[in-house]
This record gives sequence, C-alpha cells and structure tokens, in this order.
Amino acid sequence: MTKTMEVINEAVRNPKHPFRKTELVPKKSHKNRYERRKIKEYLHLGDWLAEELV
Repeated sequence: MTKTMEVINEAVRNPKHPFRKTELVPKKSHKNRYERRKIKEYLHLGDWLAEELV
C-alpha cells in the first residue's frame, strides 16, 4: 500500500492524536529513585534467601 505525500503530510500535521482516548488513560506514576532502589534491594534479598534455602 503506497502512501502519497498528501496523506503523509496530513498524518504528520494533524493535531489530533492518532489513538483515541489517550487523554482519558491515567498517566503512569513515577517512583522516585529511592523507592525503586529499595524495591530492587528487597527483590535481590528475596532471591538471595531463596538460593540459601536450596
């Protein structure tokens, strides 16, 4: 399916988002670095304890 330059230009310059309802979807909450590192450490400790039990 070949696209003409007009169709491509219309798609690029169209201010509407190509996917419907994207504004209604809540944004992903960003965790700060401290929370991410703490969770990563808990997972690491869990893996370490699981290895120790085997």
